[in-house]
Amino acid sequence: MGATRTTAGEQLERILYVVAAASGKAGRSLAELAEALGVEPSQVARDLEEVTARAYYHPAGSVDALQITNDGRRVQVWTTGQFRRPVRLSPLEALALGLGFRALAAGAAGSEARREELLAFARRLEGAVASSPPEELLRRFAVDDGTPGDSPVRAVLRQAAAERRRCRITYLASGTTRPDERVVCPYLLAYANGAWYAIAHCTKRQEVRLFRLDRIVAAEAVDGTFEVPDDFDPRDYIAGGRIYRAGEEVEAVVRYSPRIARWVRERGPVEELPDGSVAVRLRVADVHWLVRHVLQHGAEAEVIEPAELRLEVARAAERVLGRDAGVEGDVARR
Repeated sequence: MGATRTTAGEQLERILYVVAAASGKAGRSLAELAEALGVEPSQVARDLEEVTARAYYHPAGSVDALQITNDGRRVQVWTTGQFRRPVRLSPLEALALGLGFRALAAGAAGSEARREELLAFARRLEGAVASSPPEELLRRFAVDDGTPGDSPVRAVLRQAAAERRRCRITYLASGTTRPDERVVCPYLLAYANGAWYAIAHCTKRQEVRLFRLDRIVAAEAVDGTFEVPDDFDPRDYIAGGRIYRAGEEVEAVVRYSPRIARWVRERGPVEELPDGSVAVRLRVADVHWLVRHVLQHGAEAEVIEPAELRLEVARAAERVLGRDAGVEGDVARR
């Protein structure tokens, strides 16, 4: 039997198991690993090929951090650096995983044993595996129990928007590790893209900004009122069930090679291309994010249109490679 088609998540679980199980001088036999994972040996071999095949264009840290040998019968893994020490989670990582296990425990209706097992995992993550106790961080989170109605944060912001009162929020922006306090004037709350947002004037930035409510750690009304400007139009931020900042989004088409198309298909709608690759139409408000997104896939992804974004990616790639000649001409010819 050949390798079976599985999801990227399932493959990642197998790879992480093999890295741990086959570490050391003895390694493990391919057949033994396959039996433990419940798959064919050919599937394990294919999983290992996926790891080593990406090293040439997208290395994860030092090239010596992970070395794998497979002679068709036995697999050996040598690790150095971060792989050599036990995994330690940051307080925020431990808290996030702990909350996930607690949510699963709450949904384990009718199985008290399963519920206690999940809670035990949560306590271990929050106490034994974290690099430092997350209790202080935990006190700053409010967990929505799933009952109908507003969450504590949403209730505060909704009332403030109705009464035109300022709010102080503690906001954990995307890509940051520490919350930041801001005073905002919430013009309105909107549900779009599967999440709640506050469209508010930020006194720190002195402009209207979008704040995802699930990133607001705490909110409270403060002294001071505000008036919504006459020229404020919600349609500048909401359209077709999606929320964005009008005038800042661009549409791009990205092609992903047949090598990684299977993972891209799992993320959402794609356009199938004759050579087995797929194209995805993206609307993005941050051009730099798109450039980083394409570059992290190396030769397996490229911007098809618009031409100016394709040129941005080419320029960025040239800067990474230390070259800057001939980019415009090459892109124009393609």
